[in-house]
Amino acid sequence: MKKYLFIVMMFLFAFAKAQKNKLTNSEALQGYYFQHDNDFLFAIDRYYTAGSFIGYRKQLDGDFIFKGSELYPVQFDLTIGQETYTPRELFDTNFDRLERPYAGYLFLKSAISRASKSELFSLALELGLAGEQSKARVFQISYHKLIGEFIPVWSGQIANSSHLNTYGFYVKDLTVPNSNLLKNFSLASTLALGTRRIFVRQEALVFIGNRERIGCTSAFNRLGSNREFYGFGGVGIEYVALNALIEGHPFNDSSPFTLPVESRVLSFKLGAVYRGVHNLYELIYNFRTKETAREGRSQFIAFSFGRLF
Repeated sequence: MKKYLFIVMMFLFAFAKAQKNKLTNSEALQGYYFQHDNDFLFAIDRYYTAGSFIGYRKQLDGDFIFKGSELYPVQFDLTIGQETYTPRELFDTNFDRLERPYAGYLFLKSAISRASKSELFSLALELGLAGEQSKARVFQISYHKLIGEFIPVWSGQIANSSHLNTYGFYVKDLTVPNSNLLKNFSLASTLALGTRRIFVRQEALVFIGNRERIGCTSAFNRLGSNREFYGFGGVGIEYVALNALIEGHPFNDSSPFTLPVESRVLSFKLGAVYRGVHNLYELIYNFRTKETAREGRSQFIAFSFGRLF
């Protein structure tokens, strides 16, 4: 764990030092955002059942890892989040009937991105805690007691472990000419490597409405000063080599119950986004196919609010 903290501290120190090398960018933006994911609209807690995130974003005044420009500055993102995963059988303690282990995950994630006219690159580093130390069980049980709902048994939770993960993200964005409705089509690729997860994902997305160019659109978490109001849909395929919240930590795991993961996961999402001068609102429906042989489909709604300043 100390090794992971040292890596993150060195990353943040380098980021702060980079601010001394400034560009003249009078429109540099920054902002914060809140996001909550939940499957409450689908009647039962199961699989990825909840996630809460708070983050900070800032356009940098200088170069850091990537080279920035006046039109497309480098952007820094910092996110703290907690995720909760449960099986569908919330009162069963027989592992033979559970579709996946109970799992919680608490993490800190930092990312750097740069854009050009039609491309976006991003690198991210994530430090996380899985198991009881994530406090996901405590939060879910406390919330269910507060609203007078059933209390999941949390039997066979994934064991405590520390994780370090890296992510690479690339988007190729295409503008549709001579179209008043269908404005953009994007291909997005993600590579994840680490102890929390290893996967390769490819997504295709279509945007309808008023969406900014890739370097300053909220569609890919970039800051911008222009208004946006658009809808989008996307399909994806993910090839999975590791999911530690199902399989346990790849090194010295002591979880009482784990399962092998499905090597291929399909996904679909549909959403609407509005960004004003200072406020951002997002509402997104997400669908994923099973992640273990015992699971069914997974569905949840994500709501985000952001504030620019």
